[in-house]
Amino acid sequence: MKQLSTEITELLNKKSTADFLNAARHFVKLLENGDLNQETFYKDSHKALSELYRTALELETVDLIHSGPESEFEEIDKEELREMNKGLISKLGKECFYWEIFDPAYDKENEPTQGWLVDDFADIYADLKEELTKIDQINTDESIEDALWQLKFGFNHHWGNHCINAMRALHYLWYDGKVAM
Repeated sequence: MKQLSTEITELLNKKSTADFLNAARHFVKLLENGDLNQETFYKDSHKALSELYRTALELETVDLIHSGPESEFEEIDKEELREMNKGLISKLGKECFYWEIFDPAYDKENEPTQGWLVDDFADIYADLKEELTKIDQINTDESIEDALWQLKFGFNHHWGNHCINAMRALHYLWYDGKVAM
């Protein structure tokens, strides 16, 4: 295995990076755990999403030195990733649907639409798992740098939206008594 550069080693050793990667791995592990009952899953996933979001806020944007648009990595099948956690999240029942506005900060009239915790969890999981796989299995300067860049970009533009929507829905499920605490 090739030794990592000083820049990548320092980046991985930063508290903000380490905290985020721990939170991401914890969330992925939670979704891969098929032994949880629904109540425990809701409670633990709400906490895990909150920690994931909090640590993603602190995650620094990576300057690309070792990777770029021409970087290619072994293709990871996103549909296969979604299937790895489908058993648990697909059993969530009717409580997994919620109402949302796509962009609540947009000043034009927005129609509410139905959100789905299953979709939120699956998209967050797939985005995190793909990049964690690049970090853990490929483990090169190029793959780690690209993965960290993708994780921050995804937080800003994709999985972060799913995360905040899921946290909001779970908050109402718990604290409005829609599921037993």
